[in-house]
Amino acid sequence: MYRIKGINWWEIGAITALTILFLACATINLGSFAIPSSAWQPSPIGIPSSEEETHLVFDLGSVQQVKEIYLFLGDEKRTNLKVYGGTTPDNVELIASYDNDPARHVHFCSWERISVGNKSCRFITFVVGNESEGKIGELVFVSAANKKIVPVAVTGFDAQRFVDEQDLIQLPITQKYGAYFDEMYFVRTAQQHLKLEEPYEWTHPPLGKLIIALGILMFGMNPFGWRILGVLAAAAMIPLLFIFGKRIFKSSVAGFIAAGLMTFDFMHFSLARLATGEIYLLLFSLLMFYFAFEYFSARQAEGEQESGGGGKRKPETSLLISMLFFGLGFAVKWIAVFGLIALVILVPVHNRRARRPILSDVKIIGAGLFASAALYIATYIPYMFSGGGHALIDIHRVPLYLQYLSEYLSGGTVSPPPTPLTVFDLQLTMFGYHAGITATHPFSSPWWSWPLMLKPLWMYTNSFDSTVSTIVLMGNPALWWGSIPALIGVGATVVTRLLKKTGAGYNFVFLFMLIPFLIQWLPYTLITRVLFIYHFASTVPFMILAVTYWLHLALTWDWSSPRRTLLFKSLVVGFLVLNVVLFILFYPVLSGYPISYAYKEWLRWLSGWTF
Repeated sequence: MYRIKGINWWEIGAITALTILFLACATINLGSFAIPSSAWQPSPIGIPSSEEETHLVFDLGSVQQVKEIYLFLGDEKRTNLKVYGGTTPDNVELIASYDNDPARHVHFCSWERISVGNKSCRFITFVVGNESEGKIGELVFVSAANKKIVPVAVTGFDAQRFVDEQDLIQLPITQKYGAYFDEMYFVRTAQQHLKLEEPYEWTHPPLGKLIIALGILMFGMNPFGWRILGVLAAAAMIPLLFIFGKRIFKSSVAGFIAAGLMTFDFMHFSLARLATGEIYLLLFSLLMFYFAFEYFSARQAEGEQESGGGGKRKPETSLLISMLFFGLGFAVKWIAVFGLIALVILVPVHNRRARRPILSDVKIIGAGLFASAALYIATYIPYMFSGGGHALIDIHRVPLYLQYLSEYLSGGTVSPPPTPLTVFDLQLTMFGYHAGITATHPFSSPWWSWPLMLKPLWMYTNSFDSTVSTIVLMGNPALWWGSIPALIGVGATVVTRLLKKTGAGYNFVFLFMLIPFLIQWLPYTLITRVLFIYHFASTVPFMILAVTYWLHLALTWDWSSPRRTLLFKSLVVGFLVLNVVLFILFYPVLSGYPISYAYKEWLRWLSGWTF
């Protein structure tokens, strides 16, 4: 049998097939390849002349029952308009109004629906208020029969731009055609980074947005472009978890179980299709822990070699690479630091069991932190070029920094740094934002509820005729609920073996699953700001590993009875099939695929499952 670094060709083929299956599921209706680009916008002074308002008239060709109007908002600026309709140009009445005041709502490259209510109209007039500055890329009139109505004539200032790209849009309009949820922040900022403009979203480090910008650079400013790299990052996690599971449990079967559970996990899938930083954070976190385990394995082999066995490895290299991936994760979101804390705990625990000195590892971790800091600073290079005063640090502000520190330690109100913000100032502002945020959200959830999935995050919805397109962020119930007893079992095994002082080597594998899970979850007990279920995402690989351990044990245990062996193998296969079946059942509400209201409601198994 041919092998590549311990992996058989059949394993490569099988895991490739699993990855391709995920890619196929994740790219269906991922995003359109083009969005409206020929936008209508008021003149620079907000109106085309000395008029107070702009009037735009659309002739539908005949009297139509108009149900709703969709507007594609091309930028973040305010759009304020009133909609009048009637059977003649001189006989119109107010049928709707719209105002996306940026002080109350954030919109960017997104479709907004204006309900009209099945009005009989041939002529529709937009009266755009003089407060409007925003770009409207396109509009779509929808009839009571849910058909697109294309105007036969338009009049008014530059009005043709409203309807010159009708071929880009097909009904129903879903997330496929525009930004949704936090994409409006991240995609907008990614585009600004490409243009070296002042970034809009600054509450997280830039790397996630820079990766999104790379996708835009490669595939264009469109939903596919800003989402595809997230899908590829999520796909890369599948073979990675296969290798990880195989290394930890020394079994290809365990590797396939772990990879399969990741493939059909809901949160992994939905975050892959959302252009924010979470999926990149998950990839870098998984790589950090993978190379950390390589380090621990190399240390173990090093000890065996000294005893006359094992092979030659360089644990320092693996630990340094692990630290570099921490740096990349930290450059996406600061919460990567929880993973670092877990790693720092695991290093002395392992060395103590291996009876090795820790000083050399401390030096490597220090070097890794230094390299991570360099990576972190490098991600701010586009910010430094986005405007004057964006240097790395201003030494003349050191007295101000000391004042901020004093204000924070005393529990008082921390004064914001003066603009323009240096990179160092921005870190202070970011910390102040997260420490002082008091905003609420209808779909936030407490930390303790996440494993139970009591309140998923509803990210998108749009109804069309008798169908609805909706997207919810949650986990696969079979995996997430099944991981609760699995992790409790791991914890109980650790405690039992510690008390009995047995199984020291394998005990570390349990600690490697348990400590990162707890350290990346329990710190949220101390955080008072609004939290969401996606903050739990970095624990999913360890939930998977815990479940994998028990499933693999059930498959390989000597049950002393063919009937019992068959029973437990059937239970394992049944559990894995259940994960796949649930993924298929919930696929529409994970991807935004239009379904009936009845089917959507049937999937709401718990009262907190709103989507």
